[in-house]
Amino acid sequence: MPISRNKGSVAGILTVALILALPICHAFGQSRPAAGESFFDSDGNPVSNNEFVDIRMANFNYPDATIVKKSEDGRVEFRLQKIPQEGMTAPNFAVRTVDGKTLSLSDLKGKVVVLNFWFIGCPACLDMEPRLNDFKAKFGGEDRILFLAMTPDAAGDVKKYLAKERFDYVQAVDAAVAMKDFAFSGYPKNIVIDKTGRIVYWRSVIRAWDKFESVIRRELAQ
Repeated sequence: MPISRNKGSVAGILTVALILALPICHAFGQSRPAAGESFFDSDGNPVSNNEFVDIRMANFNYPDATIVKKSEDGRVEFRLQKIPQEGMTAPNFAVRTVDGKTLSLSDLKGKVVVLNFWFIGCPACLDMEPRLNDFKAKFGGEDRILFLAMTPDAAGDVKKYLAKERFDYVQAVDAAVAMKDFAFSGYPKNIVIDKTGRIVYWRSVIRAWDKFESVIRRELAQ
């Protein structure tokens, strides 16, 4: 579940845990999925159950604004709110990697940037890292994409961590200032920035890995 580095409220964390642990129908108080349920994004495009959960939890600290409509024949339609960060220009961050190199977004124009925000001691981040490693491997030696992880942790601490744990993204350390510019809440966060510097994908935890992949491949094809 998404975690605040400052721990946040117990009630908020428990709400996130319940929504992620149960089928979406349970989150709305139903005992099992109904045949007449349909899920849509804010533009009216149909989405899967997993993508529905991912979008709802993209900004888990926001009040839920899902619109629920029930027709006379019993069909139920769930329409999601828009993720406000998608479509925005990403902050022009500048970070230093764990091996001392400097990276800035302006230097990465023409590349698709896949970001992950994490910190040492975040159980949700640690749980996600093997899946992110496998996901990154799908793109092989593609040089038009950069998988970049940012953490507020110091370089020395990250080096010790990486000596024990595998995380295949390029690691940006001491990145608290750059991360703050994204005005995000909770870890982990997964973001895709297109070749022009625009945010096209903003999620916390990920269930719909197929959607994550399709966004990146779409942007690579642009």
